This record gives sequence, C-alpha cells and structure tokens, in this order.
Amino acid sequence: MNKIKYFFHLLSYLQYPLLIVGLFFIVKPFFKGFDYLSSNSEYVFQNYNYALIFLGLTLGFASLQDSTKTTLKYEKNIWRNPKKAKRIMIFTIATMIIFLFAGVFGFIMKDSFVKDFAYGSIVLAVGLLGYLKLQMEMYENHKP
Repeated sequence: MNKIKYFFHLLSYLQYPLLIVGLFFIVKPFFKGFDYLSSNSEYVFQNYNYALIFLGLTLGFASLQDSTKTTLKYEKNIWRNPKKAKRIMIFTIATMIIFLFAGVFGFIMKDSFVKDFAYGSIVLAVGLLGYLKLQMEMYENHKP
C-alpha cells in the first residue's frame, strides 16, 4: 500500500508542468497583438478555456500530494490556526461554486465560444473540489 501511495505522491509533481502550460495559454493571446484580439475575441476565449482546463488539472494533480508534510512556514501557520484554515476553505468553496455555475450557465448559452469556455470552468471546479479535499486533510493532519 505504501508503494501505491508513494506513486501518487510522485504523480502529484505533474502539477508543475501543467501549471506552466496553463500559464502559457494565459499569455499566448497577447503575442498576437491587441488589434488581432479586438477583432477575434473567440481566440481569447479559446485560449483561456485551455488555461482553465490545465489549471484545473494542475489542482487535481496537486491534490495527490502528501498531506502529512508541509515545507513552508506560512503554510504551517495557516493549517495550525482554525480561523485561517476555515477562511481558506470557504474561499475555495466559493471559488469552486462560482466556476461550477459559470460552467453550467455556459452550457445554456447559445454562443459556441461561450459554450467552449464552459468546459474549462467545469474542469477547474472539479480540480478545486479535489484541492478542497487536500485542504481538509492538511487541516486534520496539522491542527494543534
């Protein structure tokens, strides 16, 4: 069982290349120039949809990390303080709900590029759900 758990912890390191790809899709439209973007708004939505998908995958893979270990001092301060931990979790829940509703609303819309944007919103919401699970485990493992 420890080998399987270790494998998932190693798998969590895929979050870093996925984050880089997601950030690439955020800045990619700016290389085309603002004149091109003003006349081709679907290009921006398409790239931002890809960014949301990759950022959602990033959070999904981040949720596979070992929740018993923290390396940063401020991270330990957050999870050892119930008020701070609760605030972080509430913020994550609110963000997840916003992206989930935006994704569902996007499917109702008739515009195709808004509908495409909905896929990324839903993937990000599912990634946030996995990350919320990690946050709860971190709080349980590090509470005073």
